Amino acid sequence: MASEQPSVAFYYGSDIPFEQLDQFDWVVIEADSMAPGDQQRLARNGAQVFAYLSVGELEQWRKTTAPPPESSLMMDNPDWPARVADLTNPDWQEYLFEERVTKLWEQGYRAFFLDTLDSYQFFAKDSEEAAVQQTALVDIIQRLHERFPGIKLLLNRGFEVLDRVQDDIVGVAAESLYRRWNPSTGVYGNVPEEDSDWLLNQLTRIQDEYDLPVIAIDYVPAADREVARETARRIHEKGLIPWVSVPELNQVGVGLIEPVPRRALVFYNSKDVDDGMLSNTAAYQTLGVPLEYLGFAVEYRDVNKPLPEGVLNGRYAGILTWFQGPLEEGQQFGDWLSRQMQQGSKVAIFGALAFPLSGELSRMTGLQRVDGFDSATLEITDFDEMMGYEGMPDSPEFFQGGFRSRRESNKLHLTLEDAKGVRLSPVITGDWGGIAVSPWEVQNIGSQQRWLLDPFAFLKNSLDLPTFPVPDTTTENGSRFWTTQIDGDAFISHAEFPGAPFTGEIMLEEVLKRYDVPTTVSIVEGEFGPKSVRPQDGPELEPLAREIFALPWIELATHTFSHPFEWHKLKEGDLAGQGKTKAGFHYNLPLEGYRYSLEREIVGSANYIDRRLAPPGKRTEVVLWSGNALPPEKALAIIERNGMVNFNGGNTSITRDNPSLTQVSPMLRPVGDYLQVNAPIINENVYTNEMTSPLWGYRRVIETFQLTDMPRRLKPISIYYHFYSAGTPAALRALKQVYDYVLEQETLPVYVSTWSKLATSWYDVGVARHLDGSWRISGTTKNRTLRIPTELGWPDFARSSQVAGVRDIPQGRYVALSGADHARLVLDEEPPRSPYLKRANGRLTDWQVPSATHKTMTLSAEEVALVVELGATQGCRVNAPGASFTIIDDGVLLNYDQPGPATIEVFCD
Repeated sequence: MASEQPSVAFYYGSDIPFEQLDQFDWVVIEADSMAPGDQQRLARNGAQVFAYLSVGELEQWRKTTAPPPESSLMMDNPDWPARVADLTNPDWQEYLFEERVTKLWEQGYRAFFLDTLDSYQFFAKDSEEAAVQQTALVDIIQRLHERFPGIKLLLNRGFEVLDRVQDDIVGVAAESLYRRWNPSTGVYGNVPEEDSDWLLNQLTRIQDEYDLPVIAIDYVPAADREVARETARRIHEKGLIPWVSVPELNQVGVGLIEPVPRRALVFYNSKDVDDGMLSNTAAYQTLGVPLEYLGFAVEYRDVNKPLPEGVLNGRYAGILTWFQGPLEEGQQFGDWLSRQMQQGSKVAIFGALAFPLSGELSRMTGLQRVDGFDSATLEITDFDEMMGYEGMPDSPEFFQGGFRSRRESNKLHLTLEDAKGVRLSPVITGDWGGIAVSPWEVQNIGSQQRWLLDPFAFLKNSLDLPTFPVPDTTTENGSRFWTTQIDGDAFISHAEFPGAPFTGEIMLEEVLKRYDVPTTVSIVEGEFGPKSVRPQDGPELEPLAREIFALPWIELATHTFSHPFEWHKLKEGDLAGQGKTKAGFHYNLPLEGYRYSLEREIVGSANYIDRRLAPPGKRTEVVLWSGNALPPEKALAIIERNGMVNFNGGNTSITRDNPSLTQVSPMLRPVGDYLQVNAPIINENVYTNEMTSPLWGYRRVIETFQLTDMPRRLKPISIYYHFYSAGTPAALRALKQVYDYVLEQETLPVYVSTWSKLATSWYDVGVARHLDGSWRISGTTKNRTLRIPTELGWPDFARSSQVAGVRDIPQGRYVALSGADHARLVLDEEPPRSPYLKRANGRLTDWQVPSATHKTMTLSAEEVALVVELGATQGCRVNAPGASFTIIDDGVLLNYDQPGPATIEVFCD
């Protein structure tokens, strides 16, 4: 067996699932399906990308500017549309080298999967002819090394020439060891035992004689996921590397690892809402939070756009819909959905009955729509624990319909009956998925909403969601994240204090100098810069801004140039100060002569801060969105191109008089190819009714902190306000009360830039299960926390790698990772007995385990004095220079008077 077995994936589909494939060590792809930059995305976590290369055949579908002459092609392949080549033909070899490999090499590919190596056997029937072809094949492989130094070659079979090229290749693959697909008949089946034994002998010989990685590629239907797992385990038991997928290789299959599909595919209808914006849909506003908490990054798709192709089972955790009315192409969507269900995808249908649940969909779900009921006399006759999550009405305000189940395995969570005895169920789950018809998912009560069903339980049941370690953005090293930010509005305003000072003066003296925690502060250039609404105030306000930005714990941010209020209403070149919002504001500040430019809003305002306000060594890294905080894709592209991060948006404002999950916003808003990072918790405007009454209302954000912490920790703590919070004594007092409360909590304070990067990286963190049951976690340099269900157990630190700690609290069991690219998590039933990191208010900058009895870690806090708690240190020696020691339970609490970095060593006998 090869000393190190790489995990290997083969994927030839056109829509690349980067977030899953980048978890493998080797990834074989069809380069023609890749766009510029895709190779780098696949390799971001260290994967080696192999480009597919057909050595012995010309595929009829492949477009080429210089095809080989017909004289180099011998015959048609009888099994699929391709022409078999003569490997000895110089024209064919020139095509391979010049048209295929050279062009791929120029695109950055350095590794190739050589396929169709034995296609010559179709025409070379005697051993002499075959030997000539084999010699040509050896020559091609060796010339590839001469022509392209450093090239890596992975072969599909090629058994006849391995003794001559073993030193020129990195591995061998072969298809159909146990499970096969017949291209002539289109039928899946078992490989005959005689054929399987022969192939296994060949593959075992390669391992024994050449010590090369050997991959067995088997095929099973897309829906037979458990069969795929069983086949992969069987292959691996023989010491081989498995890959089990569909014959088109357009499904994320099962290999040495099986990635957890952390993406959820959610459909919405842009025609349902004003402006067609995702942010106005129930799909985004209501489903995003429970899906994110359960560990799933959401891909939102407008149903009016082309529907995804290929096999989605294995790529997405499920397909969800939330429509508010009938679809124009309802039958077409229903047909597409039934095809995906046939391939094993689970579905969760919310909202309106927007497409016919009839025909094949009715058969697959076992549901029949009920007509002819009297909605005026419908009453609830039965419901279970799925219902009544935040409320339960006696009868519906309106009713869209329900179903009769024709399958015993379906579970009816709610049943209604009319005066005529007609019974129907609007909330049902089954082995196919689930459905929750309006108004039985979320009820509107005046200006408030309530979940009627338990969204967490419904999603888990309907989609049959796996139990896995969930990447988490609320917590790190056992402590709740804390961000603090100031939007720049009203820096030019005068406060209601003696002498009418600027709000910025009060904020500096009363808040920023008093609370020396990581704080991201922004200004609006258009308020007081040289080309602003109040340039006359610049001589006073610019020095004040410089003094604020010079504080060591202040991070610089821009709140744009003209403070757009409604981003989607503004177009490039629009004259500033036009249009009016519903609240009576212009779409942006009325700056004389200014024509709207996203580049000027973002880069221009950041340059103004960097040139005129920033102290040496600091630059503007953050854009805090203004107004409705719904920037277009181009704005996010500008930010990424300039190495900045974005923040703001959402409306998380859950309080005790509106304690609904519907008052919690998603963490992320996908915008084209980019991600907007929403503020974890909304600012003081919401709590003070736009700073009218009560002016002390922001202290109610403490309720939001508490309700987003228990019973589930949904958000980090976020103190988010404007300069006008220093405008009145009541508002300022409330702000201080909020700070004082947060200082009493166990937090890990970070800058907005730190958390924004962490939140965006969460979207692509990879979680995969090894065949031995352990977990491989990828892409964890920024997002370093896993929340593990208690039934999975505890980290086994001795057998895990890059796993630093764990903390078990009522909100969950949080596992701390080191910050390395990859981690391996092995779980055990028993709590850890060896030393581990339990809690800290800083982040790990180094983690080493030199031996089983020696651990060393370095931590650093952002601006605040470092606090570290270690667990299970009894009988061990802790070396922590500069720290005061307090024994706590079976561990030790270390308090420092500086942020760090601080190195801690633990020695155990």
